[in-house]
Parts: sequence; structure tokens; C-alpha cells
Amino acid sequence: MKNIAIIGGGISGILSAYFLHKSGNKVTVYEENTVARGCSYGNAGLIVPSHFETLSNPGVIKQGLKWMLNPNSPFFLKPRFDIDLIKWIYKFNSFCTQKHVEKNKYFLRDISLYSLNLYKKLQKSEDFDFDFKNNGLLMMCKEEKTLKEEEHLIKEANKIGLDAKILGKEALKKLEPNASFDVLGAAYYKDDSKVQPYDLIMAIKAFLEKEGAVFHENCKIKDININNSKIDSIVDENSNLYEADEFVFTTGVYTFDIAKKFGLNLPMQGGKGFSFKVDKNNALNFSTPMILAEEKVAVTPYASYVRFAGTMMISGYDSSISDRRVNNIRKAANSYINGLDIQNNQIKDIWAGLRPCSPDGLPFVGKSKTISNLTVATGHAMIGVSLGAATGKIVSDLVNGEKTDIDIEKMNLYRF
Repeated sequence: MKNIAIIGGGISGILSAYFLHKSGNKVTVYEENTVARGCSYGNAGLIVPSHFETLSNPGVIKQGLKWMLNPNSPFFLKPRFDIDLIKWIYKFNSFCTQKHVEKNKYFLRDISLYSLNLYKKLQKSEDFDFDFKNNGLLMMCKEEKTLKEEEHLIKEANKIGLDAKILGKEALKKLEPNASFDVLGAAYYKDDSKVQPYDLIMAIKAFLEKEGAVFHENCKIKDININNSKIDSIVDENSNLYEADEFVFTTGVYTFDIAKKFGLNLPMQGGKGFSFKVDKNNALNFSTPMILAEEKVAVTPYASYVRFAGTMMISGYDSSISDRRVNNIRKAANSYINGLDIQNNQIKDIWAGLRPCSPDGLPFVGKSKTISNLTVATGHAMIGVSLGAATGKIVSDLVNGEKTDIDIEKMNLYRF
């Protein structure tokens, strides 16, 4: 049995803690704030094999110049002089090619389906209960142009073995008879699923605590002691020192700065997203999660409420709430869902978070080559929850010195 220190209490950290515990290790989690209050909290909760195209793709370039400097667009770059940002943009643009998409689509498919199957196994386990539903995903299209783009993606999805099809208005009504949408049609991805990320994390935390795992919340790690190519200990801002046999860093976009201490170059930018909840009403009487395609807004229905999430705003480490952005999401929802008229006083639980985005749209998950007891998992952008179970199991396998179930070379820590 090893003593494992996990720095970061989001979905990747908590699921890493779970799988490491289940494999016989003693686990301690260190979280700067409170567990599950970062990106995992306000996430749309989607598990998406449908997202087999990397975030860096030709479509981003086509829309990029139109969107990038428009403060009302789904993708916005807040202008600032930052050499790391300039380098990241240069790299990101270099990966926005069809060749890059083709090169990585099978890996993204495989790791997403792997993660989905792990979530299904977790649901069947008796360790904890959580809300998992295999309702599929709808890409809702208002414009003919967008629908044609989705038709192309459906063909690509079918080619790589995903169950997907285009739904016209009648088929959409048959799927969701109690709601009405102002769209021409939708792409439907049957394998996609959903969880409630915060509830899931808190359920795992309760299970782990009952099993003897330790959680240090409001514990900001400020220093790392390295000797003879090995981490001896980590130190918090109150000078408390914590030792362990193995150290796992799942600290999101902030891993970029931490990684420098380890001689790692993990280029990332925080893609700020926003979300909020609205209580269920007659207009929101549907069960299939959806993405409003033209506006890039995710809509996830739960038992008593719906969470609306959107925006990719590259703005450094600024995690403040933007009323403009929240209002844009609200207006988008009202324009796609007939009978919906979300007012400001109906919006609850407004959230903003920084999703860690790598230039090539792939996560960073692996063991250090120079520090023997270091494992890193970050850079998941908008699919952190989707890949959460896969990440946790892969981290556990790496720490335990076991062969991973899938090839993880594309997430290599040393590719930049």
C-alpha cells in the first residue's frame, strides 16, 4: 500500500482518488478551495463520445476572426499582451487542420467510450449512488448551413462506429413530445450521457471519507520539495508540510505554472465558461440534453432544474462573473426553446470557471520522466467530466505501475 497525495479536488482528482483507493492505496486529497467548486461544479455534466473532433479544428479558424474579438460571441479572446498567450494562440492555430482532426478522432472516440463504460460500472457498484442517465445528446440547429455541417459530422460519426442520426422536426417531436423547439432539426447522438458532476463528486467524497481517506480543503499548496529526482513533500501556505510516496497533480489550468517546477512545458489557457440553473417549467419539460449549435450553449435537464452553460472566453486567470455573458446564454435559450422566457430573477446558481485548454485540444495525462513519483492529469478543456472516469482509472494504473487499458501516448506530457 502506498500513501498517495492528490493535489486538486475536481472530477479528475476525486476519481483518481477513488480508483487509487479501490486498488489498495491510502489517499489524501489537497484542495485549494472546497472540493468540487471549480470547473466540475458548473459543468454541463455531459459524457460525449460525440465530441470526437479536437477543440482545435478547421471550423474554429473559419469562425475565429468573426468571433474572437466580438464580446457577444461564443468564443472570445480578451485582448492582452501576454507572451504565453501569444505562444498558445500560435500553437492552437497550427493544429486547426483537418489532418489534426483525422489523426486524433479515433483516440477521442476510444477514450470517451472507455470513460462512458467506466461510469456505467460505477453506477452498478454499491459504493455510492449518483445520477447517471443515457439520454443521448441533441445538436439543435436553427440554420440550414449548421444542419448540413451536422449531417457531415453524423456521417463521420457513423464511419467510426457511433450511433448517430439526423432528426427532422417530426422525429424531434416524437423524441420530446412535451416540449417545442424553434429549430430546423437536430443531430442525435444516442450514446452520449449525463451526470450531475457536483453530486457525483460529493458522493465519492463521502464514500472515501467513510473508508478512511483524508481531505484537506482550503489548503493551498505553495511549495514542493524535490530531492534526488523525487518529491519528498509539499508545503501549504501556512508552512504545513505533507509527505507521501506518490504525488498526483490534477490542478487544472494552474498546473501550467506548477509544471515549471518539474521541468514540464504544459501550455494551457483558461477557457472561461459560465452557467446557471433554472427551475423546471412547462417549456423545459424534456429529458434529452442538448447543445444549441449556433450559440454553443449546452442545456442539461435534471429532475427539478435545467443547467445552461456556454462561452469560451480566453481571459487569463480571471474567474469573475460577466453579466453580459450570462445574459447571452439566457437569450440564446429563449430563442431556441418555444414558450421559454427566462427572466433574470429566475436564474440561480450562476457560475464561472476556467477550463484548462491545451493548444492541440488533447489532455495532458502521464508520469514524469525525471521525477519518479509524479503523475499529472490536466488540460481536458470542456470534456473534463466526460473523461473524468477514464482519467481517474488511467492515473491509478500509472501510479500502480500497471499497463493502462488504452494507449495514452497522445496525452504525452512531453509533446510540446
